[in-house]
Amino acid sequence: MAGGCRIEISYIDPEVYTSIVNHELRRSILRSLYAMSLDRPVTKQELADRVGIGYHQLVYQLSHQLAAFWTVVDEKKVRGTRLEYLSPSSPNTIFITIGRDGKIFLVDPLANLFGPLAKVGTRCDSCSSKEMERCLAYVKGGCCFTAEPSAEEQAVLAASGRSGRPTPVDLAILCALKGVASGKSCAVSIPCESCPFMRRAIRIDGLGEGR
Repeated sequence: MAGGCRIEISYIDPEVYTSIVNHELRRSILRSLYAMSLDRPVTKQELADRVGIGYHQLVYQLSHQLAAFWTVVDEKKVRGTRLEYLSPSSPNTIFITIGRDGKIFLVDPLANLFGPLAKVGTRCDSCSSKEMERCLAYVKGGCCFTAEPSAEEQAVLAASGRSGRPTPVDLAILCALKGVASGKSCAVSIPCESCPFMRRAIRIDGLGEGR
């Protein structure tokens, strides 16, 4: 498993967002792929078994609906059959899209969060205040943090139901929004031993299925 919680924010096309959030099977496939891949790449058959669907049904969804979210990282031949080992294309990424009213919508497969930020929250929300403060210290030492959120930035979060002290993911989202005009991006890295969410993710079934 990678050595920590590395948060990267990436934009997702609103139509792609809708096609995932409104489709239970696609959400389940993404959630399982991200969780199982914490430990090692997985085969399509392993992923199909975890989701509880047939192999060909999985292949159809991966090839036609979720092609941008996975990649083949290894291939092996077993008894004349070629096995492809898959991992997420962007394993550290939380995807966001912005609605017409300026509200933020989220796809965080590892945390099993799909929907409006105001409704589903962030992977940090289940952490204690003490845990949050420790992680925020890493965020503020990162390359994209320049100052505490301005009143305007706080209003952006408030419009999506995020009030009070921002979480590490909230700050990462603000960093991503600031980078739109310049085309710059920045990742927030928190060592695994210091990230409560990742510790919980690794423990669940040994595979990290989120919450």
